[in-house]
Amino acid sequence: MRFTRRRFSILAAFIPWAGFAGAAAPQRGVFWRAKFQSHQFILFGYVRIRADYLPDIVADGKRLIEKTKSVLMEMNPGIIFASEEFDNKDLKPVFTALPKSYQDDLRAVLATSPAKNAIEKLTGFEAAILLIGEGQQGFGPDAPSVGLVLTQYGLSLKRDIKTLASDDEVKALRKPLDAATVNSVDPSAVTFLLDLRRRVGPIGGHFDELYKARDGDEIARLGEEIAARGVLTPSDFLDAERLRTLFIERLARQPAGANAFVILPIGLLSGQHGILNELRSRGAEVTPIA
Repeated sequence: MRFTRRRFSILAAFIPWAGFAGAAAPQRGVFWRAKFQSHQFILFGYVRIRADYLPDIVADGKRLIEKTKSVLMEMNPGIIFASEEFDNKDLKPVFTALPKSYQDDLRAVLATSPAKNAIEKLTGFEAAILLIGEGQQGFGPDAPSVGLVLTQYGLSLKRDIKTLASDDEVKALRKPLDAATVNSVDPSAVTFLLDLRRRVGPIGGHFDELYKARDGDEIARLGEEIAARGVLTPSDFLDAERLRTLFIERLARQPAGANAFVILPIGLLSGQHGILNELRSRGAEVTPIA
């Protein structure tokens, strides 16, 4: 089994980056303005979704980039994480531990997936990733993601493009993934996701529709519900609290006069532990734009 950047990105987009704490202010939207006394920036909560599915969001993003001086990303989107490989004998397949009706559901859901011939060998983690990603609007060379399109637009305007964290900093905060962590996604987490699918349809497609509607509140609520039911979160793969703190510090300490368009995963912005509330506590006036 290999853990890849794509598998991480599926979780990082929607699932909270840290534990749950405190009450949250309403976070509906995907764009916010944060104004400190000395500087300001526009925050854009992105997901890895094809840009042509979101023409209104792309148009708003371009308009907002035109009003800023630079573009900041949380990390290099091309960063290469080392792939963890495990001996299959150390991994626990989840299929036979599921009730019969859920086995039938999982077979039906994955009948056309690349895993269709290996369903009985899937770990709970692998099954969860496939269920969470089902129905997402794919992207590729001929259909670039919304984040890439907006970054390229910033480049076309000759905006300075930088990251909040360097490759070395991100890699230093990487947590090795082991078989015990993978096996911790147990049958109850998979049955929860299958029950959720019965309620909302393909989960990835449902998240995409929520994002298209700019419903950050519901994305955060549902992401927190999934995390609370034992599905792995970004914090299982990175020291997410330290990385989150690094982002907050660097946003709060931008040089005087800075005015940047900041691209961050929406899972890092919204919800009870999103950084919007932390920026407010650092003296920023944070308001939704759209």
